[in-house]
Amino acid sequence: IEKPYDIDILIAKIKGIFKRRLAVDELTDGNIRLDIAHETIYRDGKPVEATAKEFELLKLLMENKGQTLLKHYLFNTVWGSDSESEEQTLTVHISRLREKLEDDPKKPRKIITVWGKGYRYE
Repeated sequence: IEKPYDIDILIAKIKGIFKRRLAVDELTDGNIRLDIAHETIYRDGKPVEATAKEFELLKLLMENKGQTLLKHYLFNTVWGSDSESEEQTLTVHISRLREKLEDDPKKPRKIITVWGKGYRYE
């Protein structure tokens, strides 16, 4: 972890480590299911076409359901701190996930924006 660090980032990283050690095969929330082994997203039992980054982003959000994850934490975790991409890439991927998973992407109920901070999966 780079200094200075945010306590929320530290907590999320520790929780992520523990969850990975439990070797979860899938994550399920209502009509959304992630098959971890096959890196596949399902909505209403049907596979959703998604990029590897979209899958990783959704997995990270679902693993931390109910917690606000900071934009820079999400970006650094999914793209890496040495990535040449910009944080705007995160916004685009969130938008694409909403289009694929939300009933009304303009009024999301699963992937919530926490203004000035990041995103939270509900």
